[in-house]
Amino acid sequence: MKKVPFYSNDADNMQCMIAVYRMIVEHFLHKQMSAADMRKFVGYEPGVAAWTLRPLTQFVHMGFDVRMIEPFDYARYAEEGEAYLQTAMPPEQLKWQLEHSNILSMQQYIPEFLRTVKHERRSPTLADIDDMLTQGYLVNVMLNSKALNHQEGYTAHSVLVLREEGSNYVIHDPGLPPVPDRVVSKEDLWQAMGDEGNSNEVTGFRLNPDRFPQRLDQYVITQIPRLSRAFAAKLVEEGKVLVNGTQRKPGYKVKSADTITIDYEESQLDIVPDIDLPILYEDDDCVVINKPVGVLTHSKGPLSAEATVATFMRSRVQGLGGDRGGIVHRLDRATSGVLICAKNQEALSFLQKQFANRHVKKTYMAIVSGHLNPEAAIIDMPIERNPQAPATFRVGANGKPSTTTYKVVQAHTQVSLIELKPATGRTHQLRVHLAHLGHPIVGDVLYGGKPAERLFLHAESLEITLPNGERKTFTAPLPPAFSATMEAA
Repeated sequence: MKKVPFYSNDADNMQCMIAVYRMIVEHFLHKQMSAADMRKFVGYEPGVAAWTLRPLTQFVHMGFDVRMIEPFDYARYAEEGEAYLQTAMPPEQLKWQLEHSNILSMQQYIPEFLRTVKHERRSPTLADIDDMLTQGYLVNVMLNSKALNHQEGYTAHSVLVLREEGSNYVIHDPGLPPVPDRVVSKEDLWQAMGDEGNSNEVTGFRLNPDRFPQRLDQYVITQIPRLSRAFAAKLVEEGKVLVNGTQRKPGYKVKSADTITIDYEESQLDIVPDIDLPILYEDDDCVVINKPVGVLTHSKGPLSAEATVATFMRSRVQGLGGDRGGIVHRLDRATSGVLICAKNQEALSFLQKQFANRHVKKTYMAIVSGHLNPEAAIIDMPIERNPQAPATFRVGANGKPSTTTYKVVQAHTQVSLIELKPATGRTHQLRVHLAHLGHPIVGDVLYGGKPAERLFLHAESLEITLPNGERKTFTAPLPPAFSATMEAA
């Protein structure tokens, strides 16, 4: 096995994971990523240890096979929020995570993580590490560095296990102090993991054998890991990626003999155009905007050059980094209306907890095909991901409970303007419920809606308690296109 490159932790002792990820990328992809680029890739915030959900999904998109074992129940955390943490971790470990990591702001990444990463919800064992090493994985192990060095206390730490040597492991330990090719006994590593019933993470990385030969857009990501898949495909379609001097489609399968040129400077990723969004309310803790249709709440990849609500917030947030800094909840690109963002970590946690506990009241307006009968009702139908089209959802018996109240406001023969109040917040919930009833939202071609100039779904109002304790309702006026469409019906 070729020698695995080594990188050390930074002086703040919070970037051991960044060092490990740099080792993995360089070893498998033969590409060096600077510490600064990896910090952007991970979404690193100064002085804060990063939970790994977002970068792990990006590793999968880059062509890696990622296998993760830990007992943490991400689906339950997404549902219950901080209350689940009290039952999931020993007090000393939980205290450290709350004080030193971004655990309270990573719930937004859970759905994509569960969809892409091979996650086994149980306590990992040394046998799991041995099995991964045998199959060609490099293995990242989260452990207590104090225990690994025979000290009292707890500090979360990440090491990269390279190989097994009898009763020992050879690891790259980013430190502090940094020690490449450190030999540690299996017993010492096991104790540092927490012994039986441990709650730590063991994650294996290797190139996914099922993903090669790679698609051309996937190859572009391996060369520029900070790109999103969609942005890489766009470069291919624009002719900025050539195969043997010829333009190809994003799905072209790369051959080992191909010469591929990419006409794109990675530094362009740091140049994001300014965006001006209408502000409905602002104080020291939060900003409420009327998001226009066509604007992303946040970028879909680790970074892109598109202006989003998140880039709009960059100059307003404090201590919230990454491409989703300040984002409390999201609206689809095609949906307009009220969106609340946080300016600091305390406000972010306070607001997100209300969404998780369903203490937020949301009202949407939509134009749908046909005339609903009855004109007012409660839709109570579980929603699950559609296995035939993984980017979409459907009503299904194995789905999560989903409830929407609707009321017809104005009706014509062909279309109706309706008010929607979701009691739950499933992805695409309103679109799926209405499509299942046979009245898809106009413009929602993904779910069988009639093609139109836009998706006719608007987040009209949001009732929420602000960090200052005041309960407020914010309203975004209905866009003119709604009334024009109804008048023309």
